[in-house]
Amino acid sequence: MNVRYDFSDRVVIVTGAARGVGREIVHQFAAAGASVLATDRDRPGLEESCRDLPGHVKAVVGDVRDEDECTKIVRAATETFGRLDICVNNAAVAPHASLMDERVEVWDTVYAVNCRGTFLMTRAAARPMISQGHGGRIINFSSGVSSRGSAGAAAYASSRAATESFTRVAAIELAPYEILVNCVSPGLIDTQPKPLPPTMAQSLSARIPELPLARPGLAEEVAQLVLWLSSDGSSYVTGALYTVDGGSGVGSRPPGAVVDDDVRYDWVTGRSRV
Repeated sequence: MNVRYDFSDRVVIVTGAARGVGREIVHQFAAAGASVLATDRDRPGLEESCRDLPGHVKAVVGDVRDEDECTKIVRAATETFGRLDICVNNAAVAPHASLMDERVEVWDTVYAVNCRGTFLMTRAAARPMISQGHGGRIINFSSGVSSRGSAGAAAYASSRAATESFTRVAAIELAPYEILVNCVSPGLIDTQPKPLPPTMAQSLSARIPELPLARPGLAEEVAQLVLWLSSDGSSYVTGALYTVDGGSGVGSRPPGAVVDDDVRYDWVTGRSRV
């Protein structure tokens, strides 16, 4: 069951709102009464995300890679709703390729969306927050792959690690203005295309049983963390990285009962073997 929040006096921007986690974040903020500016470069997906939502949700097509577009997105929020309190930088791309097959133009696009987009939106959102004088919240997105090797993820993993570092710097610089900046790092979340492509299906069928909770996470579970970081309950939290990965970052699910059949330490455990 989701924790209930009241954001009826808050204005929120959510990037990457056309599908998956971004769509769920929009829906949960809207359900909590927030005024939401949802944005994505994918117009049909964005329209689907905002369909049937109340009038305090506005969809604006925008590309976070472009500085003017980011300015436009923030201006649309402040002109429509009169202020800005929260910016959720969820927009990201994650194409995979082997290191030797990686194309420079793909690498550059990954960094343009994941890193430059986060930087541009953070700076654009911070400006009205500073001028308003009542602080704000900026929530960036990383991934569990940022801290471990994963074949095919050179561009994506390194861009997410860069986002984590950027978050720490932004948290320090914006702290004097009471703007709290944090980062959410999801693990395996059930946002994959349906039906699953064959290679992805094979990979996930092998991976999921090894997760400590033995299941993928849900988009609403990620959104709940975002809402908490946006709430008064996290008023002393900034520069932090929060993983929502079902424990995958700390290890694998045990295959069975723990058995110690190493006789070398019987003198420690006091075990008697007959």
